Amino acid sequence: MTGDLGVGIVGASISGGWALESHIPAVLATPGVALRAVSTTRRATADASAERFGARRAHTSATALAADTDVDLVTVAVKVTEHFESVTAAAAARKDVYCEWPLGVNTQQAKILRDHAVLAGVRHIIGLQARQQPAVRLLRELVDGGRIGRVLAVHVLSAGMGHGAPVLARGKEWVADERNGLSALTVRAAHTLDAVQFAVGRLAGLSAKVGVATPKVAIEGENRWITKTAADQVAIEGVLAGGATLSGLFVLGVHATGMPLMTVYGSEGTLEIMPDSPDGQIQMARLSLVETCSSGERSVLPAPEEPPCADGEPLAGPAASVRRMYRAIAAGTADGDVPDFDDAVRLHELLDVIRRAAASGCWQGVA
Repeated sequence: MTGDLGVGIVGASISGGWALESHIPAVLATPGVALRAVSTTRRATADASAERFGARRAHTSATALAADTDVDLVTVAVKVTEHFESVTAAAAARKDVYCEWPLGVNTQQAKILRDHAVLAGVRHIIGLQARQQPAVRLLRELVDGGRIGRVLAVHVLSAGMGHGAPVLARGKEWVADERNGLSALTVRAAHTLDAVQFAVGRLAGLSAKVGVATPKVAIEGENRWITKTAADQVAIEGVLAGGATLSGLFVLGVHATGMPLMTVYGSEGTLEIMPDSPDGQIQMARLSLVETCSSGERSVLPAPEEPPCADGEPLAGPAASVRRMYRAIAAGTADGDVPDFDDAVRLHELLDVIRRAAASGCWQGVA
């Protein structure tokens, strides 16, 4: 391929959503990447989005966008219940695809989508953006280099209001149903555990508790309550392959405090990943890495400098995180830093292990 990487974004609506918050500004700010097409379910919204952001074409379906000859990479940034249709359309059109996490509403869907992409011979990328976070990558480098000695224990935490709020916005009723694939387990726990396995080491076994602390939620502006089955609390005790212990807590529906998202305790020091906001998540917040050395002295370690945007202004955390993914995709990086659908399936399978551990009350090994 010569010239810019032509990106088409499924779900690129000017009315809001993850694509507007992250993917559109990320694409517009990445050299070598161009926004060529957008799609939404409504013609007026699609046309308005294309005009506002300078896309050449507007479509009203993922199938039409994937068939667009100007599109090299189909980005799927719609709700998880629509991933299957959108990724299938990209694979059928023999287009590379970048799908937000979770890949499917369950592991079975994820495996089918992985197989579709493999059979189509296209490049497939999953949105586990924490692997591109400078603080996460620096932590991995320091752990691998022995900076804190032998890793003894890891503690992870991700808490915030999110979709666990007692009142859901109109149109968000679907997130309350566990079958739709969005919960404290599939988002906060999944992104964090992927970062742990990328930067410190793979999980070898675990026990877990998964629960719903707020089983009834209200719909904003409506005099009704609905039942929530999507997990809003996950607690994990585990062990990494190298022998270090792992403890994790993931909670929705609470006011977060900006505590460390990951703490790695070593025999010669400790490393902490800190968010820039109380509710910051490891895959999209601006992060800093704090070291406590053997003398007890604490210091913030400088992360590698990132190239500025054309206008010199920094991107917001979510857009900056996604921009790093597009930079790596455009550069052709394929060494695990840009996770693919195989990584997605493995993470979906890990979530199944956590579910089994919670249901049985027994320790589960991780393959």
